[in-house]
Amino acid sequence: MSLPVYQHCNLKSSSLEDLELFLRPELNTKHPVVINLRTFNSDQQRELIGLIENYYVSNNISFLFPYPVYLITDHEATISRMPIVQKNEELPKFYSHAESRMNVKETHLIEKNKLLQIEIKNTDSLANSSSINRYGHYHRQIMEQEEQRVFMRTIITKLTKVKKHG
Repeated sequence: MSLPVYQHCNLKSSSLEDLELFLRPELNTKHPVVINLRTFNSDQQRELIGLIENYYVSNNISFLFPYPVYLITDHEATISRMPIVQKNEELPKFYSHAESRMNVKETHLIEKNKLLQIEIKNTDSLANSSSINRYGHYHRQIMEQEEQRVFMRTIITKLTKVKKHG
């Protein structure tokens, strides 16, 4: 098994039949996917973005887990919940690895990753997303309360210094 690097996909046409042949539930389970839509005009790109996003939503499949599906298009990222970039250079560098031989430790990590991918494939993406959002919300609250505690602690220490010296 190799490292998860981008799989680049170029659609041949904007027809629904070609898109149905391309989209499968296991598309992003082994590696991140980049779908280049820049060969189509603006209206076709918008339509394809909607069709791809609807496929994932209607089939309750995540376009973010276990690996993200990126769309390269001329449109702004605000038209969809899917990750959108305008050029290849804007893709995260994390998955842009050069192929090389892996050492023993990396091989063990890849095998562990493979087992996790199998487990993730069989889960409910909507439940995972809501769970992750709740987790983030609670930890955001913890962070804000900790920042407030640190701020209050600095005020208390300054006040106690003034009482001692003042």
